[in-house]
Amino acid sequence: MNQQGKIIINSFIANTGMGFATILPILVGAIVDDAGFPREMIGWIASINIFGMVLGGIVATLLIGRFRLITLLQVALVCLALFDALSIFATTSSSLILGARFFSGIFGGIIYASALAIFSGLEKPIKAFGVYVIVYCAWATVMLISLPHGIAAIGVKAGFLLLIGMSIASFIGTFIIKGLERETAEKDFISLNELLANKEVLIGLSAYFLMQMGGGTVWTYCERIAKEADLSSSFIGWALGISSMASMIGGISVMRLGTSKGLKKPLIIGSTIMMTGILTLWFAEIPTLYIVALCMIGGCWAFLIPFFQQIQTQFDTSGKVVSLGTIVNMGGRATGPAIAAIVLGSSAYINVIWIGIGGLMLSVILVLILFKRVKK
Repeated sequence: MNQQGKIIINSFIANTGMGFATILPILVGAIVDDAGFPREMIGWIASINIFGMVLGGIVATLLIGRFRLITLLQVALVCLALFDALSIFATTSSSLILGARFFSGIFGGIIYASALAIFSGLEKPIKAFGVYVIVYCAWATVMLISLPHGIAAIGVKAGFLLLIGMSIASFIGTFIIKGLERETAEKDFISLNELLANKEVLIGLSAYFLMQMGGGTVWTYCERIAKEADLSSSFIGWALGISSMASMIGGISVMRLGTSKGLKKPLIIGSTIMMTGILTLWFAEIPTLYIVALCMIGGCWAFLIPFFQQIQTQFDTSGKVVSLGTIVNMGGRATGPAIAAIVLGSSAYINVIWIGIGGLMLSVILVLILFKRVKK
């Protein structure tokens, strides 16, 4: 198989690590409704799973250079499938579902970080990151549109069976992508202490954290915002699927642009449009505007991520900074929903919108500071 085919398979493997986060709005909403949990549990289930992914990203970062990334992927995929299977039987107890999702998140984080780290050693990593976004969005479209029907037919276990199937397919795929992993010389590895002492690295990662915090908060609660606006579950599934198709446009745009327009301008423009989409959710009771809002958010989110990842690859080729990026990515996506769960109250999810916009605004400020420092 040629390199492009291996990049597509590795992108699917990375998507497997993110599988629960991808279908989170529909699956977590169904878990809460089915078990009769309070609505705050949506934020806590999302956060505990994603905090597990943060820990998984840390583990992957520490193990890069000690073990082959393919080996890390294979072990983590087996463990992920086991904890997703456990989750099928844990949805009646809040403590069990939180525990199962935390450990599932750890192995999902290892998979996500290791798969993306493989891309760091390629000649044009931003192209590979663009392919990842397209694969992510295409598969997310299928999952988000089909999952509500699966849940209606056999219950919440439909979501976990889908995740288990992804793990099995990805495990098979690891034997195909072995040639994609670059042999990195020992001298190419930069210590974590050296990377974390670099202020530009910290600023770039902080901007990425805030962007993911804003986007992750809105993504976690977008299904509940629609429910509050009396939109049907089937409509919400289609709206989320359509937004994933719009996200593919974001990924394709990254592949076409590459770095021809630099990094600062695309980041600022994409963030501004994404903030506009979040603000549009204020009018979610209008179905057309709800779809438009999700498309703006999803498309820009998919557009922004590869540019942030391109910034990260400029600091090393071994994958450590990209792996650190997965940690702050998941940290942001866990922190936002947790904050929203704490301050939710009876505000009809208005606080979710403010957290999303605030995270994006702070991210843009840090992007401006970063490029002023590096003079690009």
